[in-house]
Amino acid sequence: MNEPPYLNPLPQIPGQHRPSARLFVWGAGNDGQFGTGPSDDELFIEKRVPKRNLWFDAQTTAGAFGEKGAGIEAIAAGGLHTMFIDENGTVWTCGNNDNAALGRQTSDIPDPQNLEGFLDEADLTCYPHPLQSLVDEGFRAVKIAAGDGISGAVSAKGDLRVWGSFRVNEGLLGFSSGLQQQVLPTSILTLPPARRGLPEKVVSLAAGTNHLLVLTTHGNIYSWGAGDSAQLGRRVLERRKIHGTVPEKITLGTRARKATYIASGSYHSFAIDTTGEVWGWGSNHLGQTGTGHKGTTDDEVRLPKKIQSLSSTQLGATIVEVAGGEHHTLFLTSAGKVYACGRAYDSQLGIVGDHPAFAKLENKDFLPEPTQVIFPAMDDPILSISAGTHNSMAISQSGALYTWGTGVNGELGAGKDEEVETPREIFARQPGGTVWRPLAVACGGQHTIGLFLPP
Repeated sequence: MNEPPYLNPLPQIPGQHRPSARLFVWGAGNDGQFGTGPSDDELFIEKRVPKRNLWFDAQTTAGAFGEKGAGIEAIAAGGLHTMFIDENGTVWTCGNNDNAALGRQTSDIPDPQNLEGFLDEADLTCYPHPLQSLVDEGFRAVKIAAGDGISGAVSAKGDLRVWGSFRVNEGLLGFSSGLQQQVLPTSILTLPPARRGLPEKVVSLAAGTNHLLVLTTHGNIYSWGAGDSAQLGRRVLERRKIHGTVPEKITLGTRARKATYIASGSYHSFAIDTTGEVWGWGSNHLGQTGTGHKGTTDDEVRLPKKIQSLSSTQLGATIVEVAGGEHHTLFLTSAGKVYACGRAYDSQLGIVGDHPAFAKLENKDFLPEPTQVIFPAMDDPILSISAGTHNSMAISQSGALYTWGTGVNGELGAGKDEEVETPREIFARQPGGTVWRPLAVACGGQHTIGLFLPP
């Protein structure tokens, strides 16, 4: 007798592109998050337009990511570090490793060519290196997520590995009780054994600045990390904050309701249930959870709360993707429209101050209710979205890459402009003016990375 299928299927290995996508970087790379190496002359100079990463090109040509010509399947940008998955399913990391976010040791590593010396730490952080411990255990990664000092990966078999450390306002919280940092990827989530049917597995992972969410095949959500802004969706006592580092299941109203999607902002979180309803919780002093209405909002939404204005009956479509920044959030609908809420005074919403949505508000510094973002070509549906600290990006069906918000480090990719009020199309151009097609984009704390297909 065949087992009933999972509510949420296991993550699938993506299809390959030939020629493969190439990596472009922009913003600040002074912690090695560009992956261009410590000898890069531009490493400490902001890249204000997308620049092609030639180190990745060389590795693609050499076959380091699989067969010759193989490229990258997935990217993730953290606070000061970068992650990607190659076509072998290997996770690579680069950037700041102060809190073990890279998932590998980068200091005091013996040099095999010099028995009395050590490998250069700058090379180990500013160049991407694979997570050999995952390779050794046969972990075929499909999904990755990067926070500030915390990172994680999900395999094609639904296994989870996590590493790094969490912080709270007072300083380092640690990785778990009695452990300040987890240097190598480890299995921290123990799912209950199956009483009947298929065993429960992990299908996706979302990272905030200092917290993690996990979605399982059975539609359950687990959260852990820092809970000082209610981002865990469960109660964590102030005097026992370390208990927040233990994964626990949370509910969307009732235990019977199951989830099909999770996402996170810096200090707030989201889920979509099986009926298509969107839920938000966490820090909300600027309306970033989208749960407010009529110009009012709570400073914190302590338990998951339904976002009424995003119901399919009101939108005429369903929400398929959510991207959260520090104090703002983007929502993408099945019709290719984008809605935004939260802090507005750094242009990260892409909605100008004379928009009718602000007219009814006493405080015009934020929008507590998701409002549609207008793009230059409204007949060109948006396919994907990403949010950084105070900036936003989107990719359209025709291949347009849009940017808006504030980026003093060049993370907008808009040249000398440090603020872009409404979505503006930018390009990754090669000498000669040829334009590359954006495939994926990820906004980090001070940098942005993108995968682009050759013209």
